[in-house]
Amino acid sequence: MLPAVKGFRPMHSGGASLKLVSGRAIGVMISALLAAAATLAGIEQLRQQSEGRVTCPQGAGSEVCRFEGTPLRVSGTPVYIGNRQGAFLPTLEEISFVDGSGRRWIVPPDTLTDGASIPPLFAPLVGDRQRREYLLAAALHDAYCGIGNEALPTYQSRPWEEVHRMFYDALLTAGTPPRIAKVMFAAVYLGGPRWNDPARALDMMSDDDLMKEMKQGMDWIERADPGPEEIMDWMKDREAKMRAAHGE
Repeated sequence: MLPAVKGFRPMHSGGASLKLVSGRAIGVMISALLAAAATLAGIEQLRQQSEGRVTCPQGAGSEVCRFEGTPLRVSGTPVYIGNRQGAFLPTLEEISFVDGSGRRWIVPPDTLTDGASIPPLFAPLVGDRQRREYLLAAALHDAYCGIGNEALPTYQSRPWEEVHRMFYDALLTAGTPPRIAKVMFAAVYLGGPRWNDPARALDMMSDDDLMKEMKQGMDWIERADPGPEEIMDWMKDREAKMRAAHGE
């Protein structure tokens, strides 16, 4: 018989086996979850690579996803447009931006910008629309679809989805945190202008309907942390359901 060892309590073999099996099961579950997350991230990366796009890092400094001609300089003379609240300021010099796919976007001189670009309807959800890290992205977005810029050569010169997608890249490059950039991208995608694409117009949607969709989108972004292409796919699916609900 083995001598007793002080402080040691023998464990029944059945309990040890059960705990060992439980530990292995938990390990398998964790490994499966990590593998699933890696698979989703890999799918998103492959999709971006197939489109010739890279994920823009937060903050400037890469070969792609960079601004040129900064800082943004604007005139001190405000311009007021119709019944729009707040003033717009004309840019003084050209700046440009190279997005995640290597395409160049231009802000011509005399581009009117209010430093926001987010649809006013969503301001209560998004919060401060004129933070410093938003200004460059807002000026770029305004150059391609902002009110008062209809005479610019850039205005609506590229498809609306590409313009809104560029806005996301520019936000990240200017230093906006990724989650906030995703929410702002969802806001312009859902509530921003859609030109030369009547099949995708959302004119039948009331402000209340759009607010409801935006809130649901924000909740989903918070839970799922999707990539920009996933946000676009989610929005397209929601649009189809909205049109069906309105009999279209």
